[in-house]
Amino acid sequence: MHEKETEINDLKAKLESVSKEQELAAIKNQNVDISHFEQNLMDFKDRFGRNYELASKKFQTAIDEINKSIDHLQKIKENLLGSQNNLRLANNKPENLSIKKLTKDNPTMQQKFAALKDTNN
Repeated sequence: MHEKETEINDLKAKLESVSKEQELAAIKNQNVDISHFEQNLMDFKDRFGRNYELASKKFQTAIDEINKSIDHLQKIKENLLGSQNNLRLANNKPENLSIKKLTKDNPTMQQKFAALKDTNN
């Protein structure tokens, strides 16, 4: 009977040892899972950071290009307004034009217009 008790105790010890090994394996697996989780989290942070940086640069580039376009359009507007003013001035000149002004200080043309006027009368 003593042998059976020893055998039973040996079996209990082996079962306890197997149970401890299983617990240890489960703890190791949990540690591996935690390590993988931490690595995946760090990878995500790195990728997110890179994407954020790229998006931020592209956003700033777009803003810079918009500002350049606005400056360019402003210059075009100023040129058009200047052109409009020159057209207005040019349009006013013919309205103020007269034979008297055209022939001022030009005796030859004064004589020609006087002769033309005399022939029409």
